[in-house]
Amino acid sequence: MHYPKISIVTVSFNSAQYIEAGILSILEQGYPALEYIIVDGGSTDGTRDIIDKYRDRIAKVIYEPDNGPGEALNKGFKIATGEIMGWLNSDDRLHSKSLFAIAEIFNSLNEVEWVMGFPTWFSANGTCINEIYYNRGKPYYFPQYIGDNLHLKFARWSKWRFAMGDFSAIQQESVFWRKSLWEKAGAHIKEEFIAFDLELWTRFFEFSQLYTAQVLVGGFRVHGNQISFNQQQRYKLESKRFIDIFRKRLFAQNFGYTLRTLLARATKPFYYYEIPVLKKIYPYLLNLPPHIVYDFFNHRFEIADK
Repeated sequence: MHYPKISIVTVSFNSAQYIEAGILSILEQGYPALEYIIVDGGSTDGTRDIIDKYRDRIAKVIYEPDNGPGEALNKGFKIATGEIMGWLNSDDRLHSKSLFAIAEIFNSLNEVEWVMGFPTWFSANGTCINEIYYNRGKPYYFPQYIGDNLHLKFARWSKWRFAMGDFSAIQQESVFWRKSLWEKAGAHIKEEFIAFDLELWTRFFEFSQLYTAQVLVGGFRVHGNQISFNQQQRYKLESKRFIDIFRKRLFAQNFGYTLRTLLARATKPFYYYEIPVLKKIYPYLLNLPPHIVYDFFNHRFEIADK
């Protein structure tokens, strides 16, 4: 098997409580072509001592002040040389052997330029919880809808569906992309925002569709002290702004899709409630991509039928 170089950037600031678990979740995979970069913004709580324990296994460590995680990520990605790229926040974790799965997906499927694995969460103490977030205020919140196939309903996101705002979340911890896509999309994080991950996805969508693989990749640790929690209102406002801008730009270039998305809004209950035959209308109107699945008989990842 060819092992493409995978560059992972972790940014940290006073992350001593969680960062060791995150570092080990990457290093202990034993991936042979890993380029791991850590950028620390001036921690004073013992984080640097933890990083230094593993420094001989880390490609590059940068210790210098920054203006936040966006600037720190730009520092890391600027020196990254991998064919495949991604980032893991200091309090999050990757799943066992996930880098091997990512490598195999990109090796086998040339059409895939960015991919997200099955989204997972970790509790503050590190327990993995496979639960999809959904808004309990939505009209489709009742037992017939909340079932084992809930994730599959949200997993296929075209740029049109993303522009509609009809999605759960593109989980950054589970996303990896080709460096070529990063370069086409501008090769930078907009560091003046805190919803910079979502803004980056809008740029990726300009060039490539997102594929979702039914494989565990990474998980978000929920402990209540993240920026997305502490500044939740700002994050939501920025996210709405980015999606609005993306929608206007997208529809200005494709007049017919304004009508198609209106029709999609009208037909999405068929998709959510698994109405035979009619459930296919919504994904057809929005050009939802197929899933990536693993074929256990042929021992390979492949694109599933739509």
